[in-house]
Amino acid sequence: MKSSRLASKTRRYFWVLLFATYSVAAAGVMIDVLGDEYRHLSQVAVTTVHSSEDQRMSGAAQVAAVYRASSGAPFSTLPPGSTFKVVWPDGSSEYVMVVSPSSSAGTHPIPGSQNAATDAVDATADASAQALDR
Repeated sequence: MKSSRLASKTRRYFWVLLFATYSVAAAGVMIDVLGDEYRHLSQVAVTTVHSSEDQRMSGAAQVAAVYRASSGAPFSTLPPGSTFKVVWPDGSSEYVMVVSPSSSAGTHPIPGSQNAATDAVDATADASAQALDR
């Protein structure tokens, strides 16, 4: 009787732990390119969500390569099919999917995931500047 209760509790905790681990893993990765290791990459410094798709793909591929290289398990980090969020230097962000870890264009932006957070700030600054001119 006691051993069946213990087995039941063990199974329950196993499934709770498995679910919690999956939830954390499924949440994804967010890479802020303002970090020291990403800031000066050639394809990242001038990239925003308004840049061409090719430029965003190259920048995201560079970011993914540096992220993999700095992780403890570079060959299993960001495998094909995984997604991550890139926050570009201007504050805009988008989600990209890894399609090939060995290619310079090995990421693809996910359509509709672009968030140009600076648009609202720029509009407010423009309105303030116009008000001061009057």
